[in-house]
Amino acid sequence: MQLIKPQEVVNTGIYRAAPVNARFDINQIAPHIQSAEERHLIHLLGSALYNDMVANQNTLVSNYNPDAGPLVDKFPNDPNYETLWTLYLLRFNSYIVWYEALPFIVMNVTSKGIFQNDSEFAQNGGMSALKFMQDTMMQRMENLKDIIQDYLCQNKASYPLFNSKHCPCNSCGSCEDECGCGNNSHWCNCGSYGMYGFCRTCKRQKNNSTNIIFY
Repeated sequence: MQLIKPQEVVNTGIYRAAPVNARFDINQIAPHIQSAEERHLIHLLGSALYNDMVANQNTLVSNYNPDAGPLVDKFPNDPNYETLWTLYLLRFNSYIVWYEALPFIVMNVTSKGIFQNDSEFAQNGGMSALKFMQDTMMQRMENLKDIIQDYLCQNKASYPLFNSKHCPCNSCGSCEDECGCGNNSHWCNCGSYGMYGFCRTCKRQKNNSTNIIFY
């Protein structure tokens, strides 16, 4: 069970989100899709929304590049899912799959140990290049992750299966119990949203695990 198909990661044209060419061997990334989505995507969307999108996706490989063949929507029967996919998730999913697959593309594991993959036409960049590319991709992933969460929070009515517990409060006072910040609170469940259990936007920072308020 997975949301993105290998061919969609290696698509051509403007929707080719992963930095690979159209001739890239999809067999190198296909085994990593499930673990990538479990690690990065399900936590972001929540299992309910993720499972529903998987169940309602097109069985055909989606295509948004007319030069690559007939156009095929990912979610032809759900415009809200289609919008989320084309705006954000196609890119984000491609990023996370490529990020998780990259170490196995750069390195080759055999019964005699781990070796770098080389060819007669190019030299493998090695571990330093691997780390650089993963760090670069992680910056894109983290930035897009925040954008996706903001989009889902702002459009909660269109995505009722999205777990919106980390979305902005409708009313500041409604967060007083969770945040301990009274009318200065702007985020629900701030203790789990911010780092170290602190509210991100409150003047007083309360650690929910200890009930200690920091000034």
